[in-house]
Amino acid sequence: MYAFEKKDSYTFSFSSPSHLRFYLESNGYTIPFSKDLSPLGKQVLIQAPDGTCKTVKNALATHPMEGCDAETDGSPSELTKRRYARFSGSGAGLVWMEAISVVPEARTSDHQMMINDQTADSFAGLVEDMKKNDVFAVAQLTHSGRFAKNSDTPHALFATRSLPFEAKRPQDVGVPIVTDDYLDRLPEKFAKAAKLAENAGFDAIDVKACHQYLLDELLSAHTREGKYGGSFENRARLMIDCFDAVRAVLKPDTVLASRLSLSDMIEYPYGFAVCEDKPVRPDLTETKKLIEILRAKGLSLINMTMGSPYFNPHINRPYNRGSYEPPEHPLVGLERLIDATREIQTAFPEITMIGTGYSYLRELAPYVAAGALHEGAASMIGFGRMAFAYDTFARDMIEGNFNPSKVCIACSKCAEIKRLSQHTGCPIRDQEIYLPIYREHCMKGRKNTP
Repeated sequence: MYAFEKKDSYTFSFSSPSHLRFYLESNGYTIPFSKDLSPLGKQVLIQAPDGTCKTVKNALATHPMEGCDAETDGSPSELTKRRYARFSGSGAGLVWMEAISVVPEARTSDHQMMINDQTADSFAGLVEDMKKNDVFAVAQLTHSGRFAKNSDTPHALFATRSLPFEAKRPQDVGVPIVTDDYLDRLPEKFAKAAKLAENAGFDAIDVKACHQYLLDELLSAHTREGKYGGSFENRARLMIDCFDAVRAVLKPDTVLASRLSLSDMIEYPYGFAVCEDKPVRPDLTETKKLIEILRAKGLSLINMTMGSPYFNPHINRPYNRGSYEPPEHPLVGLERLIDATREIQTAFPEITMIGTGYSYLRELAPYVAAGALHEGAASMIGFGRMAFAYDTFARDMIEGNFNPSKVCIACSKCAEIKRLSQHTGCPIRDQEIYLPIYREHCMKGRKNTP
């Protein structure tokens, strides 16, 4: 009765919670569901390296969503401050700040955030404003590697050759990979940025390894020669060294975190944590091995993801409309994300795991989010696109007043803007700021407006 025809293969068309639940059960999905929304509002405890616990006021988080709107020196602009006022005012207990570059050459654009001696005070002001809303604030430290593109970088900073990426991006062919000497110097850069972020008031520091940015790409560097490629120990070396360097400079009660790709879902030998045969399937054996190492060093907070928005975006953010029609129903992608989160959460119950992918579900997201928390498939649930679109999403979810007219519709327009490195937000629900930007930069030659 509720089967999708081919033309509706990735269109959201569920009319009620009961409709969605019936479809999930009838089609054998392992996606959890609960009409009891109380888990969304429960406090969450996150361990710090010294054994103490930090309290987060509820189980909802905002994901790190890059806005491409920082000042050219990397400090937050007025538009950046507006976004984080919305995120911290959404009712979410945790706000995971977007990518903050640790070195100038690693920025994805001249408007990516960057923390250094000159910009640190501006971050302190931003964090102070966010904490007026009683949020737990996470600083995401990154090196964009393959996706570095700015005035200080003549070409991208590849960690390894990737034939799948080069097939999609011919401009990548022939770009040299960074040297071991360059990589050797990065742990001290991460450590300095981490200390500045801690001094600015952040509660946790994220050593980012996802979406084929530098540290994640190294995890998949099976074909790279030298001490940073080949074996697991070599591929994980820089991630571990950066983690150690960061841990060494922080206070014992500062939480250590990572936005981590549990699997790149890119064919072997070019992806991390994938089966060596085809079709591409996740194999979390090495993921667990890495987490075990980092857990012993103090890692206690993971914001999970999979895939890469630059290569297979349907994997990490199931959508209604995108740059291509995905080879699977979005619920298959959501199921994969939830199953992977559950597998890691079960293996490491002491780690606070934040799940992802739920924005696709629109107004029905609270029921699946609550189900995941109820089953122990995650410790918290994060929202990215929803946070762009819906300024009070977390408060309304918790209070049972989620408004269908304000939800993210998974149309990928924010992703279109981001791909062009323009100021990024929701042109559907936050039209005053972002609809003119979308029209100017994304609708060239189009007759219709969104």
